[in-house]
Amino acid sequence: MTGKPNARSLIGELKRRHVFKVGATYAVVAFVVIQAAEVMADALSLPTWTLPFITVLAILGFPLAIVLAWAFDLTEQGVRRDVEDTVASDTPDHDEAIVRPRVVSDRSVAVLPFANLSGEKENEYFSDGITEDIITGLSRMRDLHIISRTSVMRYKGSTATVREIAEELGVATVLEGSVRRADGRVRISAQLIDARQDRHLWVETYDHRFEDVFSIQSEVAREIAQALAAELSPEEKERIGARPTVDVEAYDLFLKGRYLWNRRTEAGLDKSIGYYRRSLERDPNFALAEAGLADSYVTLGLYGHEAPHEVMPRARDAATHALALDSRLAEALTSLATVRSIYDWDWQEAERDYRRAIDMHPQYPVSHHWLAANLLTPLGRFEEAQVSTIRALELDPLSAPVATSLGMICLYSGRCGVALEELSQVVDLHDRFGLAFYFQGLAFEEQGRMDDAIETLEKADALTGGSSEVQASLGHACAKAGDLGRARSILESLERRFEEHYGSPALLAQVHLGLGDEERALDLLEKAAEMRAVDMIWLGVRPVYRPLADNGRFRALLDLVGVS
Repeated sequence: MTGKPNARSLIGELKRRHVFKVGATYAVVAFVVIQAAEVMADALSLPTWTLPFITVLAILGFPLAIVLAWAFDLTEQGVRRDVEDTVASDTPDHDEAIVRPRVVSDRSVAVLPFANLSGEKENEYFSDGITEDIITGLSRMRDLHIISRTSVMRYKGSTATVREIAEELGVATVLEGSVRRADGRVRISAQLIDARQDRHLWVETYDHRFEDVFSIQSEVAREIAQALAAELSPEEKERIGARPTVDVEAYDLFLKGRYLWNRRTEAGLDKSIGYYRRSLERDPNFALAEAGLADSYVTLGLYGHEAPHEVMPRARDAATHALALDSRLAEALTSLATVRSIYDWDWQEAERDYRRAIDMHPQYPVSHHWLAANLLTPLGRFEEAQVSTIRALELDPLSAPVATSLGMICLYSGRCGVALEELSQVVDLHDRFGLAFYFQGLAFEEQGRMDDAIETLEKADALTGGSSEVQASLGHACAKAGDLGRARSILESLERRFEEHYGSPALLAQVHLGLGDEERALDLLEKAAEMRAVDMIWLGVRPVYRPLADNGRFRALLDLVGVS
């Protein structure tokens, strides 16, 4: 671990562990005891050495009280060992709110969702795809700052003004446009607006055959770069002009696959795989379709929808093939890195690939986010994870998953107060995003606020449609709150579910830990390790596993996964 402690962080840690409070309380109590002893000594005719002896004991007890205050914490569940001292030395200060630098560059652009003027709702995937491809093309220019797709898509159908949107996203310029597709032709209109001065920098309309759609996208990117006086390297110019596929029908199928992948639902992911495969049947050399296939398989594994051994090898094969077709494809390298981390537990190679992907495409937010969430955080490198997540937020400022990850990092690094502050901001903006409520519930439980924890986890359960991960945490919280009947009922429900569909045994282990059955929990964790369950990467940082910290079998699992 590379972080260096300082006076400020030490004071914050002393406050968090209540050392100052314990010291002050001890001093007051010791003073009262000594005064009482002096009175009692005279009244009871005690030996002359009694008062000095009590005074010496009080003095000697002071450092012991300070040590115990550092090592243990008093909670509603009783006195427990404070294991936050095992957190990496690079953990950020506990009491400090997270500061996000906000500098608006003159060459910053938000590409708003292009309006679908085709008259057919089913063509929505096409207008969204054009928007995303223009974003991707622009984001490969290092001299521009481009906001990611996830954030701009929130403004689809919005009545907010260009100035309001620019202020919310922290950009100087906004690109608006529309797409009309009919009778084998595509018409794209676009306008680049200086949001601060409310003036047009560039306006153009293109009307071509559908086969020329790539040329239109390249031309839009070049015109925007020229309007903002951005300097392009020879490689960037070459990338802008390159055709991703020789088959426009393959491209159309690819757009449908990506549209469904962006929904992140299990049904959407399954359908996206079908479209990507059909796209590759038409053009086996379509690298982006292979990368999309890898993304879908990885996401199925990340979300626990499918067994790791079913999807992770397929994700690796697709990513490897995509890179063989285009070695500069950061999207494929990011998926490959994720397979290496969450499935292979090959942390060194995974980090190498993540860093290479970021170097290839610095403005691809998924690389920064997945590096933080799937590698740096599980390894306890919290300060680095926070920096990487904030970078992802600069590129994708309204992303609920990225913002939630920031709260998760705070929670796992022991900063529950800051975690709750971050997560409350997420749920205020995204009140239907169940994952934010999930981590909020975990933070409440860590603070001993069991009623709040159960209520919030129930909300997360409803929003996620009964996610197994949320159910497991709810079962654990119920058990810790003393509702053993409900905890066992949840456990039985999960066991029945996992008989019919994949579920990680580690989730069952969490409920058993809440019920106090550590041996059964360890049996299940060892089974999860054999299955290479994705959630095994959290063994070293999730508070739920704290009771097992000194268990030899658990330490062996930490070593096996590589997170000890």
